[in-house]
Amino acid sequence: MIRSLSCTRSAVFTLLLAVAGLRNSSAQRPTPFTPDPSIRVDHDVMVPMRDGVTLGTDIYYPTGQGPWPVLLSRTAYDKTHTAREAEFFVKAGYVVVTQDSRGLYASHGDWRPYIDEGPDGFDTQQWIGHQKWSNGKIGMFGTSYPAYTQVAPAPYRSPFVKVLVPVSAQSSNFGSVWGTDGMLALALTMSWAPQQEAIHEKKQMHPVNWMQVMNHLPLKSSQDAGGVTSQFALDAITHQNYDSFWKAQSIAEHSNDFDTPALHVSGWYDLLLHETFVNYINLKKSSRTERSRNFQHLLIGPWGHGVRPVRLYGDVDFGALDLDFRETELRWYDYFLKGKDNGLATEAPVRIFVMGDNVWRDEKEWPLARTQPTRYFLHSAGFANTRAGNGTLDTTAPQTEAPDHYRYDPLNPVPTYGGHANGGGPRGVMAEGPLDQSVNEARLDVLNYTSAKLGSDLEVTGAPEATLSFSTDVPDTDFFVTLSDVYPNGKSIIITEGSLRTRFRDSLEHPSLLEHGKTYTVKIPLWETSNVFKKDHQIRLHITSSNFPRFNRNLNSGKDRAGETEVDARVATQTIYHDQLHNSSLTLPVIPR
Repeated sequence: MIRSLSCTRSAVFTLLLAVAGLRNSSAQRPTPFTPDPSIRVDHDVMVPMRDGVTLGTDIYYPTGQGPWPVLLSRTAYDKTHTAREAEFFVKAGYVVVTQDSRGLYASHGDWRPYIDEGPDGFDTQQWIGHQKWSNGKIGMFGTSYPAYTQVAPAPYRSPFVKVLVPVSAQSSNFGSVWGTDGMLALALTMSWAPQQEAIHEKKQMHPVNWMQVMNHLPLKSSQDAGGVTSQFALDAITHQNYDSFWKAQSIAEHSNDFDTPALHVSGWYDLLLHETFVNYINLKKSSRTERSRNFQHLLIGPWGHGVRPVRLYGDVDFGALDLDFRETELRWYDYFLKGKDNGLATEAPVRIFVMGDNVWRDEKEWPLARTQPTRYFLHSAGFANTRAGNGTLDTTAPQTEAPDHYRYDPLNPVPTYGGHANGGGPRGVMAEGPLDQSVNEARLDVLNYTSAKLGSDLEVTGAPEATLSFSTDVPDTDFFVTLSDVYPNGKSIIITEGSLRTRFRDSLEHPSLLEHGKTYTVKIPLWETSNVFKKDHQIRLHITSSNFPRFNRNLNSGKDRAGETEVDARVATQTIYHDQLHNSSLTLPVIPR
């Protein structure tokens, strides 16, 4: 019999989405921008690529006599929207070049997301380097897709490019953005890809009820409602393993060819947080020269997608952040493109915002050398379900304990509420950031393990890891683990999270299904964080099997996701073991105070 959401469940889900819409709508919106008429701009200069396709390019010039250093931003989001940043940098003495990605807006050619950004970026850099207004030194800027367009050409090593400042750039589209190691980033895929395709095809999408799109099965026809079909979205749905489709877009495959100083920037609640750390760590280790390795720096703040240094974010007051990011960028450009001795060479490579203490702190490395991995074990009397259950968390290993059980119904998923969901879908579909998890933690399909109140402050800085011993009665399923900071008033603020699609527990390239009833032990990395759990607060780990619509629901069938329908959906009975033989636990990177 096919199950469906009841009216009551639908009402609760709609309420959560309404709250998400309110929270997203309160995010900072750009104020109207009036261009400075004194700045000379050449609009829609058509720059030729190696295959003869020309890309629409705007060039902003400073006053005085050139040649000048150049700042370049290549974007899939309309180059004219970069005018505000362009004018700031022009007034600081830089030529600014902004360019539409191939196949979008003023640029010609076919739009193939990610694929052409490496060679097109390199060809543009080479073209700039030979212009009479260029002094042969180029830096790059941009956030999200325009951050990817910075790192994608880097392995080509244009001699003109001296510095990058990628804000929210990925290392692999398989590891983040379009999914997390085999889980499809549903909300983003179903909204971003067809809307970008509509721009390329110069079409208007039909009005769309996004929640109907998210709920639609099979996934391969989810785009039909909008009237525009993105081949990229179809490919993202179909290629569920880490194969040649994903490898062609991966920076990680080419980190040994990188040789450019870079400031890597992200936020603790950015959907590209982990990928930013991957880029930083890989390039710090593998860049071709010592100079490039030394000038891989990292900046992480208490925000989501893109730099948004606001005091109030989600359900948390982070205090005065005291950060002028444009000035931070400018110091990097001035050092590498103008040769200014502004102290950059002596700065620590890592700068992080420590939540809880709400302070900025410089570090010499990541992960921190003084980390003390501390293991907290899961305990219960057999009913850790809901935050009112008897699940606990402490540093004593379990002996004889009953396991915990819950039922995961893919047609009644746990809704996305907070965490790294930002930038991941249409407005109003998901809430983001440090939000109170109490509503989700009240569900029977969410296990909660909570520590005693802390007797003193406890700093957690690094990447936590969960170890789960489990069994199930389905061939494939998901686990989501969330670390929260429980305040004395009961508020449970999400700090970080991790996930696993069990078919990928051993390999991203060669998945394997589960055996009915067999016990497995898996490691689930949580994304990086820095938070001080204050005295009298509690640490909570909650475990469930869905995070929808950020990720597609695992229907538990073991089939390929593209063609599954409601008929394939199976309810899974999940069992989490914590006893002398199965030490399910949470390992925290504790920093001595």
